[in-house]
Order: sequence, then C-alpha cells, then structure tokens
Amino acid sequence: MTANRRKNLSYVGVALIAYLAVTYLLYLVEHGNEGSNINTPTEAFWYTIVTLSTVGYGDYYPTTGIGKVIGLIFVLGSVGILGYLISQLTAQVSVYLEKKRLGLLGTKFTNHILVIGWDKFGKEVVEEVVHSGNQVAIVCNDKSEIDLIHEAFGTKEVFALFTDYSNLEALEKANIQDAATVFINFPDDTEVLIYLLNLKKSYPDLNYVVSLSNPSLKETFAATGVRYVVSKTEIASRLVASYTFEPDVAMMAESLMTSALEGEDYDLLEYRVTEQNPYAGEDYLDAFISLKKEHDCVLVGINQKQSDGSRLLKKNPSAGLTISRDDYLILICTGTTKNKMQKLFGVSEGRLQERGAKQKVE
Repeated sequence: MTANRRKNLSYVGVALIAYLAVTYLLYLVEHGNEGSNINTPTEAFWYTIVTLSTVGYGDYYPTTGIGKVIGLIFVLGSVGILGYLISQLTAQVSVYLEKKRLGLLGTKFTNHILVIGWDKFGKEVVEEVVHSGNQVAIVCNDKSEIDLIHEAFGTKEVFALFTDYSNLEALEKANIQDAATVFINFPDDTEVLIYLLNLKKSYPDLNYVVSLSNPSLKETFAATGVRYVVSKTEIASRLVASYTFEPDVAMMAESLMTSALEGEDYDLLEYRVTEQNPYAGEDYLDAFISLKKEHDCVLVGINQKQSDGSRLLKKNPSAGLTISRDDYLILICTGTTKNKMQKLFGVSEGRLQERGAKQKVE
C-alpha cells in the first residue's frame, strides 16, 4: 500500500469517527425532550444521512438549540460532500477521457498494421493503408501528435498510443501480438536496428517492415529476419531517373503506387482467391483475357503458396499456370472496377502477412 493511500484511509477513518460522534451527540441532546422526534440512535443516524445526502424528507428534525446547531453543521456538510463528490466524479471522468485520448486504455484491433514512430513519412504510409481498408495502430512519443492523428483519421480506422518507445510492454495496448505487420519508422537507421533487435526478443514471429535512409544496410536488416526492407532513397532515385528519360513510365509507376480514390484513378491491387472466386481452377491466361474483356482489369501477376510454406510471386507468368485457392491475383484496376472486383471475388483487397512465410520473387 502506498503512502498516499494510507494517508487517504486515515483521513476517511478520522472523518467516520467524527461523524459517528456528532451523530451520537445529536441523539444525546434530543432524546427525552418534549416535542423531539429523535429519540433513538437509529433515528439520529437516519436524520444525518438524509441531511448529508440533501434528500431532506423532514420526517425527523432537531428541536433543541444544540440539536439545531448540529443540524446546521450537517446541512453545511451536505454542501461540502456534494461538491466533493461532483469534483471527484469530474476528475475521474477527466482522467478516463485523457487515458482514452492517449490510447492508454488499449485497442481491440486485430490483423492490423502497427506503425511505431510518427512523422510526415509515417502519416503518408498510414493514409495509403487506411485508403486500402485496413486498420492501423500508431505508437508515438509526442503527446502533441496524438490530437493531430485523431483529427486526420477516424477512430474506427486508426488507434493512437502515446508512450516511450523504450517501454515495450506498453505495445500490448496497441495489441502488437495480434498485428499482421509491424512497421518501424524511425529517422535513424541505427535506432531502427537496435529497436528491432530488442522487439524481436519479445515478438520473434511478427512480420516486420522497415524503411531505411542508407540502402547499404538492407542486407544487414534482412539477416535479422525482416521480411521487407525499403530504402527511401532508392525508390526516390529510381523514380527521378525514370522521369528524366521515360516520364510516362515514371508517371504511371507513381500513379500505381497510390490507392485509387476516384473512379478513373489506377491502382495495383491483390485479392485472395477463395472458393467464391470465378477464376479458381482456371488457367492464368484465360483469366487474363476474361478480366480484361469483361471487367477492364489487367492481371499482371500471381502469388502462390509453395509446398514448404513459402510464397512465390510470379510476374506476368506464361500460359499453363492454374489459379488455385489461397493464391493472390495482382491486378491493375481503376477506382470504379476496384469496387466491382471486391464484389466479384467476395473479399477485400490486400494480403495480411502470414507469420513465418518467406517471400520469393520469380
């Protein structure tokens, strides 16, 4: 028990003893007097309780001078008690709302994307993820950012948690153990590496994604078990280079990298093949022709699960490949056809990572 708690309990004890003493004194001065209706300790107790609670039935009341003084004390005390209770209730509500605002009450998100580290780049990533219909939990160490996150995103799509990054236990409030992917977004690559190694000690089976400033460290991070290592400078330099001599290709690539929000925007999407999918069991080339002719979508690749549990991404494969259940079809669609594909396939876009499944590209 803390010193504060012991101190508060001592105050409560003193107040209770004083209350019982004054109540008994009221009984002593009132009982036996002519016209008095407080003649037992129980009646004195009832009067004080009714008075302190501001109910005031009027069935019992003091008639002696001393009794009326004691009654006045209880009347004034009732105002103090009522004020105290209101202030305590207000304080508790304020504490609750503050904890909720800072994410300290936790979230029930599952199969979500967890973003650790918040800046402009992280916000752009979250915007794309949310536009794709996924939920995101954000961990940041700056209280002022929490309100900005709440203003930018809805609470149904995004959960924000304020905590010190070194407090790994606090990540449970972001439901890290049930996250589909963890994206570590710190400005310093060394900080990312140290944090990743510490995090993997507690959560070794999660899927991790990191973005680096130094592309030469990609192999180092890959060796730690990170599934996807993205170099910001590599992507930017390739895009800039493409703009210098093939601007149309660069413009199309940039367009396909963003979510299709409007009808004519283009987007690269992937959909899991379920039993409902009309192309399950069909040849890849037949599906390619059908999707283009009937739905104006371009099938550009397929991700297939291998016998060893790994996944193989095949880009523009040749004819003779059969589409199977739990494969992922990768298509170029507009915002309009995107909605049609979701109804046709019976699933939402995207692929939440399977823990432990290695990714290969062919």
